[in-house]
Amino acid sequence: MISLRKHSVDTATPQLKIVVPTPLYGGSLPIAYHAADAFAELGHMCDILRFDKQYSLFESLGYDVEDNAGKRLKSRLAELLADYVVERAIQTNADVVWYTAQSPVSIASLKKLREAGVKAALWFVEDVRRFDYWKHIVREFDLVFTIQIGAAADAIRQAGARQAVYLPVAANVKVHRPMKLSQENVQRYGSQVSFVGAGYPNRVALFSELSLDNFKLWGNDWPKACLDRLQESARRVSTEETALIYNASEINLNIHSAVSGNVLECGDFVNPRTFEIAACRGFQIVNRQSPLCDLFDESELCIVDNVQELEMAVAHFRSNPDARGKVAEAARQRVLRDHTYVHRMKIALEHIFETPIEAPRRIAVATMADLKVAAHGHLEMQEFLAQFADNEPASLQMLVDRVSKDQHTLTRAELIVLLMHEFRNWGVDKGVIQ
Repeated sequence: MISLRKHSVDTATPQLKIVVPTPLYGGSLPIAYHAADAFAELGHMCDILRFDKQYSLFESLGYDVEDNAGKRLKSRLAELLADYVVERAIQTNADVVWYTAQSPVSIASLKKLREAGVKAALWFVEDVRRFDYWKHIVREFDLVFTIQIGAAADAIRQAGARQAVYLPVAANVKVHRPMKLSQENVQRYGSQVSFVGAGYPNRVALFSELSLDNFKLWGNDWPKACLDRLQESARRVSTEETALIYNASEINLNIHSAVSGNVLECGDFVNPRTFEIAACRGFQIVNRQSPLCDLFDESELCIVDNVQELEMAVAHFRSNPDARGKVAEAARQRVLRDHTYVHRMKIALEHIFETPIEAPRRIAVATMADLKVAAHGHLEMQEFLAQFADNEPASLQMLVDRVSKDQHTLTRAELIVLLMHEFRNWGVDKGVIQ
């Protein structure tokens, strides 16, 4: 029997109540949702506070960076949301609040959580060199997780963090997975070479000097000099669209961000894109990072150290689809084995509660092969499931997405899938199903 702060249960895996306040916007926002999804996959009760829904209000409070009144209003809104997190956690008898970088938080709110006996953890999934607000609050968390190693991680400890633990990002294999793309999506998102990401100085410098044919550049915050390569008016690309791009591209360039102008700087963290491209069974060329070879073997990724190696790798792998496929499949298998958000959140909870969390109450990664076995003898359901690869993770939403949208009479298998989906939505609405 494992006893945590409030729970004493007769199972090897206690069900925790976890509150996840999301950021209002930014690159850490999807990671908050991935973490929440993993907590639920591990069998815990996850209360997601979707603060990104408040982003339009946040933006409307001030348009000009010099608008001091707007800044004060935005700060007051952030404080209000931080206080709401505390009240929600206390009222729901939560065990832990899981903050992600940029989630609304304040010193006062963290002190209230501690007084109420609710643990607070921060996953700082940003570069500590880009922000400084963390210096004032890390000492108030029970535990801080960082994606960086070396001096950056030491800075968090020196700022007074009670405990700082290295926890790299990962992939949500329900979102980033191999896909069978429509011809429309292939034409829209596909290319021989692509890059997805924001226009950091090192990336701008690289793509200004790199000459690539059949190359598509996706993302926001790029200078006008790059506009001829940028797709769809340089808009922000959604998480779901990144999966389409990774699947549709023959070669995915993965250039880590750097605040310096060093185009292929060897940094101290591995970005989410590394795991997400691999989870899609996409082939990637990635610049070397200090922790990278502790997470992947060099046979699982094409790692380059300079621009010349990058150009040579692109030229070589353009004409070697079999080699690309072999490397990409090896990387995907490594992600499934070691680098999903379920893996990360299980480790995080063990650190927070200083107690091993045993096997999940649910099957952590059920596959379509499992469903096919369960459907033995049901010919229509077997036929419906045949469109999925055996190693694809099984989820109800994936099944619903494959129900034909054409105007035709639904098969019995499709009707069963839609009925299950409606029943689940009803249960969530009534609060009897998570």
